Amino acid sequence: MSEQYDVIVVGAGPAGSTAARFAASKKARTLLLEKHPVIGYPLCCAEAISVSGLSQVVKPDPKWIASRIEKVRLFGPGGSRAVISHPNAGFVLERKIFDRSLAEMAARAGADVLVGIDVTDLITKHDGRVIGVAGAGNGRKLEFYARTIIAADGVESQIALKAGLPTLLKPGQLHSAYQYLLSDLDIETETIEFHIGTDIAPGGYIWIFPKEPGLANVGLGICPSKSPRKKAIEYLDEFVARRFSRPKILERMTGAVPSYMPRLPLYKDNILLAGDAGRVVDSLTGAGIANALLSGKLAGETAAVMAQNGAGGQAYAEAFYKIKQKELKFYYHCREVFLKMTNDDFASVLEFTQDILGDRNVTAINPFEVIKKILLAHPRLLKIGRHLLF
Repeated sequence: MSEQYDVIVVGAGPAGSTAARFAASKKARTLLLEKHPVIGYPLCCAEAISVSGLSQVVKPDPKWIASRIEKVRLFGPGGSRAVISHPNAGFVLERKIFDRSLAEMAARAGADVLVGIDVTDLITKHDGRVIGVAGAGNGRKLEFYARTIIAADGVESQIALKAGLPTLLKPGQLHSAYQYLLSDLDIETETIEFHIGTDIAPGGYIWIFPKEPGLANVGLGICPSKSPRKKAIEYLDEFVARRFSRPKILERMTGAVPSYMPRLPLYKDNILLAGDAGRVVDSLTGAGIANALLSGKLAGETAAVMAQNGAGGQAYAEAFYKIKQKELKFYYHCREVFLKMTNDDFASVLEFTQDILGDRNVTAINPFEVIKKILLAHPRLLKIGRHLLF
C-alpha cells in the first residue's frame, strides 16, 4: 500500500494531532499516523496544564477538563511548606478525551487519520532525500509518501533516530516516572500538591493532581542517577502508604520524561520535530503538553508552506524558539540548580516562597522573577545558580 501526501505526521498525541490540524487547515494534503489502535491510550501523562498553555493554541472544551486548579500546596523536608492561591491557574485534563478530540479536529480540518500503524523507517531516494515513511499495520507492510514529515512520536522518536538527529539523552537528562490513578482519597479537589526532598524523590518530585472528589493522579519522577539502587515505583509506594489510608489503584502508568536539549535542531531538511520528539519540555517540572501544542501548531503551519513552495524547516525552528527559547533555557539551568539542592535548601526555598506568595490570591506569577528572588535570598543557591540572573 502506498499513498502520496504533502505532509505526514507520525504520532497522534497533542503535538501530532495539532500539527495535522494546522497543516490540513492550510490546504496541505495531510496524513496523521498513530501506532496504537486507540488514540489517547495508553496514557503517559500527569494531565495538568496551565490555562494560558492550553488557550494559546486551542479553545478549552469543558468535556476535556476533569478539574480546575485554584491552589498549589508545596511540601518539603522538615515540615516546610507553602500554599499559593492562584484562581484559574490551570486544568487537570482527561487526556484520553482530549487527545481524541484533537485528532477529530485534525480530521475535520481535512487530514486523513490512520491508527494501528507502526512507523519504523524512513523512505529515502538514492541521494539521501527523505520522501516518505515505512511501517506496518494489520499484518501488512505499508509505505506513505510526502514532501514533509513531522515527527511527533514521543520521547523514543524513531523518526528522529532514523533521520540522524542527535536526540539521544544522557542518563542525567532523563527522568523515570511512575503514576497511579487512585480513588478513595482525602484530598481537596481544586488543589494540587507537590512534595520535594532528596529522601522522597531524588532529583524530582511527587505530585497529586485531583480529577474529581476522592480521585487523583498520584505520581513521581526521579533522576535515576540520583538513586541508582531504588526505583521510582518504590518511592511512590512508600509515599502513598504514608499519605493515604486506604487508596485503591485504578490505573498504573510508567514512562520517561526528557529534558530540553539546547543544541538539538528542531528540523533536518524536510523533517520537523514536535513535542517530546523535539525535547521541547520544561526541564524543571517535566511539563510538556503546552509546548507540544505550540510546537505542533507551528510545525503544521510551516510544513504546509514547505510542501507548497519547497521552503526549508528553519522557519519553524525560528518561530518556535522566538517564543520559547528563553524559557526553555532558563528552566534547563534551573534544573541543574535543583539537582544540586539539599534538603535544607528545599526547606529554605519553601519558607521564602510562603513569605512572598502565600496568604494572598495570586493572579499571575512571573517565574523568572520569583526564582531570581529566591536565588538572591539564599547565598548558597546564588553561588550554584548565578548564571540564571543574567
